[in-house]
Amino acid sequence: MAAVQRILFREPDGRQKGFLFALFSFICILGWVYFGIVLDGPHNMLFLGIAFAFSGLAEFLPPNRQRSAGILRMLGLGILVVFLVLLILAPELIWG
Repeated sequence: MAAVQRILFREPDGRQKGFLFALFSFICILGWVYFGIVLDGPHNMLFLGIAFAFSGLAEFLPPNRQRSAGILRMLGLGILVVFLVLLILAPELIWG
C-alpha cells in the first residue's frame, strides 16, 4: 500500500510530461468526435481522452501540490477502470 501511495502522490513530473498527456488527450478527443459522433462508431476514445486529461493536469501542478496531483492521477485511473468494467459488463454501450 505504501508503494502505491508513493507512486500516486509523488511530485508532478513537470510541464513537458503534462504537455505530452494533453496532446494525447486532444488527439483522443478529436478521434472520439470523428469516429464516435460523425461516423457513429465506438466511444472508447472518449474514456482515454478524459483519463489522459486528468493525468496531464496532475503533471501541470507545482511540485508542492502532491496531494492534488495524486487525486487527479487516481481520477484518471478510475476512468480507465470504469471503461474496463463497462467493456466487460455492457460492451454494447462502448462499441455501439
